[in-house]
Amino acid sequence: MKRKLKKFFPNKEYNNIVEATHLWKLIRKLTGLSVLTLESKEGNRIETRFSSLGFVFFLLWFTIYFYCTYKAHNEDQTILRNIYSTKLQRYGDDFERITSIIYVLYSMWKLPFQISGNRLLLQEIVDIDKAIESVGVTIDYKKNATFALFIYIGQIATYLFRLFCVWGCLGNLNSPVPVEKLYQDIFTDALSLLLTSQYCFSLVILRDRCRYINKILCGIENRESSRLRLFVYSSMPGAEKDITCRKIKDCSKIYGMIYKAVESTNITYGFALVLTMLLYLIFIILYMFYFMEATAAGLFLDTKKYIDFLICVLSELLHAMLIIFLNIYFSEETVKETRTTSFVIHGIINSDFNTQAKTEAIHFSTQLLHQIPKFTASGLVELNYSLLYEGGRMVFTYLIIMLQFVTERN
Repeated sequence: MKRKLKKFFPNKEYNNIVEATHLWKLIRKLTGLSVLTLESKEGNRIETRFSSLGFVFFLLWFTIYFYCTYKAHNEDQTILRNIYSTKLQRYGDDFERITSIIYVLYSMWKLPFQISGNRLLLQEIVDIDKAIESVGVTIDYKKNATFALFIYIGQIATYLFRLFCVWGCLGNLNSPVPVEKLYQDIFTDALSLLLTSQYCFSLVILRDRCRYINKILCGIENRESSRLRLFVYSSMPGAEKDITCRKIKDCSKIYGMIYKAVESTNITYGFALVLTMLLYLIFIILYMFYFMEATAAGLFLDTKKYIDFLICVLSELLHAMLIIFLNIYFSEETVKETRTTSFVIHGIINSDFNTQAKTEAIHFSTQLLHQIPKFTASGLVELNYSLLYEGGRMVFTYLIIMLQFVTERN
């Protein structure tokens, strides 16, 4: 596996995270999601550049989307109603189309311009890396580049899975495939997945930086720092005290920079996450209604048609649940890593270090009380597992209500 990855990542030393992800910049331009790109200049300065290639593909893909949306609406194209005609008739497709258009219009500005050209957030991350390296820790940028590769592979696999599910089910029933409607649905899903991928990638970077801090602090707590041992073995008076105090103070400074980057991440992605999760919560409810109605109407008596119907419904439901779960999972994992810092710093306070080192650790502990990183969707809800539980409970409650409604109608 490592040998195969070396073909994608030559032995090159990267200076920052922007250079590490440079290989994927062309892919983002071809997808039309990098009209504004980031370039690394001398002194680790990040600058924003306009991409003509990205702008051309931006116009291409979004023009095709609006053309397909118009044609799908004008011809009343549908996917599920080719298998089973629901009681909502075309109103369900129209509602889905309207919500998708609103989301796509917002994403037209958010993804190619604001997020792709967000210089401030990337500059904060570059400054964090520089501060970490000044303590003597080497940042593994190839790890971040590898994760970016897996993200793109996962996205392509998701698109193909959704495409084959719909195409295969309609082809199995000898039903015509509404290409324009299919493009409209997959394009919306692609934008949501790209936004989620960008958000999760930012969280992984911040989580890794927290791990570097915790590694430094654990080295102090266990007295295993190679630089510290060097001074101790040299019997230099006060060397251990000075090194320990300086490292704790540096870690405190870096933690403050990470907290600032977390707030910048919330500002950048907050409202976009609200729209994304709200959109797919609506889709979950809508497709659950289709499922309950078709089941109550006895579609399962036609096994072939019912299985194809289930595949189409489940492919959309799985995508919706995946989007919501990924946003919450990576948010929770990043916050979990920041909590580890608190445990380690209290271990230093309770150890037998000198008074000055303990004083610095107490100052750091006080900082941790005031700077508690948390990821929120535009300040409306906090992204943690409790939100996942509340969403699941709401869906199950809705299912029970819909089951009673459909049963009583029959």
